[in-house]
Amino acid sequence: MRREGESPSPYLTIMIFKYQLIFLGDIDNPACKAIRERIHERIREMGILEDIFLDVFSFNFHNDYQNKQPSFVYYFGKSNHQDRDKDILSTLMSNGDPIIPLYFTEGGFYNEIPEVIQKMNGKQYQAENLDAYVNYALESLRLLRKNRKLFISYRRTDSTKIANQLFDALIRCNYDVFLDAYSIPAAENFQEELHHRLSDCDVLIQLYTSGFKDSPWCKEEITAANQKQIGVVEIVWPDVELDRHNYLCEPFMLNAESFDGDFKDTKSLFKDNVVSQLSYTVESVRVRNMAARQDNLVGEFISEAEKQGKQLIQEYVYLIEHLECDRMRIFIPAVGVPQSYDCFDSLRFKEHFSDKNVEIYLIYDDLRVKKAWIQHLDWLNDSSLEVKTIKKKEFTKWLKEN
Repeated sequence: MRREGESPSPYLTIMIFKYQLIFLGDIDNPACKAIRERIHERIREMGILEDIFLDVFSFNFHNDYQNKQPSFVYYFGKSNHQDRDKDILSTLMSNGDPIIPLYFTEGGFYNEIPEVIQKMNGKQYQAENLDAYVNYALESLRLLRKNRKLFISYRRTDSTKIANQLFDALIRCNYDVFLDAYSIPAAENFQEELHHRLSDCDVLIQLYTSGFKDSPWCKEEITAANQKQIGVVEIVWPDVELDRHNYLCEPFMLNAESFDGDFKDTKSLFKDNVVSQLSYTVESVRVRNMAARQDNLVGEFISEAEKQGKQLIQEYVYLIEHLECDRMRIFIPAVGVPQSYDCFDSLRFKEHFSDKNVEIYLIYDDLRVKKAWIQHLDWLNDSSLEVKTIKKKEFTKWLKEN
């Protein structure tokens, strides 16, 4: 990171943070190869940078696995091998990593799956359901476009053309990109709407031109992003000196050679290799902060539940609480701002437990979400909808009363 008075460092950044795909159990089973190959095929189809995925197996687990990076775990069962990788599974469970147990013989779940994960909802592997098994990982890692949201902040008079250039490039990387100057209607409360939209994003990208730092929104955006554990990438123009607030961000330093013309000419664009490296940096920051946001939300809910004497089981994208008389509750973390469609979409999880009476809840962080939006979600809670929402600030109250 550059300090004041130092010359600009090269904009090239080393990719550090990665999504982890973990394969355990009988990894020689053809199903392991089929799932792994299909995941990578889907990643390429979606335009996501494939080399920010790390495949981890039991033989390289202790060298490669990183606790603070988002993971999804497949366990491949095998008859009379229930002890295989049980220590690794215990580590992953204690870290809250989502695990799906796959077994292969009719009624063979308990004979193929280690006891440590037998409370989880396993699936009997069927080759025709390959895409469903792949989608479990894509959903858990929030890799579908509806879950990959970026917020680009810039000064119109300084960097409109580059903002549009990045918009197009990041769309191709399967992101849903928000441009604040264009996307907020004129009649809206700008600050409230900005905080609301930012709360629903994974990464804030600031085009830090010489005039941008004079904007009253610049430091406010960073404060809001840090409160919500949203990653910030600052793309720093050659004539800009970093100040103290920049140390909360991931600076991407530019130099004169980063542009296809004079960097002071507002018609200049970034060179292709700069755009490519920026895509890597943004994805890396998303990986790092996505894990932190979900861990914080889920961790706080689990902690409060334990204080109230409740036991929760973590599945691949939700938490389960078993109640008496074949009743159960499913708690689904909504990282960002819950939408009405999220409530509707979450009903599909009932299909996994058709023999039980299931209640479904979305848990979310309401900090900096628009008051009207929270009122809308509260109104939905008072309706007859099958799915309810629980605000983070009310976790303790709700768990005490229910």
